[in-house]
Amino acid sequence: MSRRGDVARRLRLTRSLNRLGGWQSRHFHGHVHSSFVSLHFGSWYAGPSFYPAHCWTPHWSPWVSWSWWDRCLPICDPRPIFCRPVICRPCRPWASWRYPTWVSLPIVVSGTWVDVPRVASKDRDLQLLAVRFVDAGHPEQKTGPRYRVWFRNNDDKKLRKDFNIMLLASNDRDPSSDVPQAGVEIDNIDAGAIRTVDIRLPFEASTLARDAKDRAVPFRFLHVLVDSHQDVDESFEENNGVVLARGDVLPVDPSSFSTDVTSGSPGSMINVAGEGFGPEPGEVIVHVNDLELQAEIYGWYDLGVHFKLPPLPVAVETQAEIVVVRGDGAVSNPVQVLIVPAKTPVTPPPVPGK
Repeated sequence: MSRRGDVARRLRLTRSLNRLGGWQSRHFHGHVHSSFVSLHFGSWYAGPSFYPAHCWTPHWSPWVSWSWWDRCLPICDPRPIFCRPVICRPCRPWASWRYPTWVSLPIVVSGTWVDVPRVASKDRDLQLLAVRFVDAGHPEQKTGPRYRVWFRNNDDKKLRKDFNIMLLASNDRDPSSDVPQAGVEIDNIDAGAIRTVDIRLPFEASTLARDAKDRAVPFRFLHVLVDSHQDVDESFEENNGVVLARGDVLPVDPSSFSTDVTSGSPGSMINVAGEGFGPEPGEVIVHVNDLELQAEIYGWYDLGVHFKLPPLPVAVETQAEIVVVRGDGAVSNPVQVLIVPAKTPVTPPPVPGK
């Protein structure tokens, strides 16, 4: 399942979490250090509805900065091939036009790219397949939420014409060009190919709406548009977009990219960078010598975890694997770290006669 992605959706982990009482009753909750609250601050969260609407976010600090998505790129990308976004240049602003009646996305409200039959076409036809929530951004850096979009070329020929993918953040379902927006430009797509892009909305999207107490909260609806500027003459345009309630967008599967060190001793601090970890602590499991031990968590957010290695019974250098478990039970790929014995102070022999 992991080779194609969308594992949490296919295992219906969200449904299982809700049956157990929701996020606050999650079973996958590891050891959290007493300093956690002082190192974090409360903020409104733009993620899926089964996550808390208000959560603890780590203050911007060296470990958070290191694990930020554009500063810690994986050397060997652990994500399935269909989940690796291509890097694209930003597109020009959107000019409003009236949407058609969009067809539903495949399988679930926010769609999927797994096992979706291709409707082969001899004419140009771009299809939006899915959208997933990646991270909520960071208030202290004035960065908004990031989403991943999957789309496909149903044509039997390569499309060489430029077109754009755009996200609009709005408080209603009607299109408008004066709302927070962001997009990317695609220069080509092969026949039958599925492409993936990441788009980060402006920070204004995180404060667009107001709650019952007149506090600024994230936007209510996400508009996703393929060929947003209508550059491609298509035979069927009703599968090019969707308007979703923000909470209906599922998250990406958790994926660990790397640790900040290649080795550490028992009790040392380590950072893991990745994505899809969720807004608040799950578990960090250290596998070593056929043992599974929980690490103590000092910091946690969508893109990284800051934790202390547990007391490990190692007398020589030993390879260990670190696994991040999200609160709904979704498990990341393991990352390896070398555990080295803690330095033992050398005590001189006693002086004779004393």
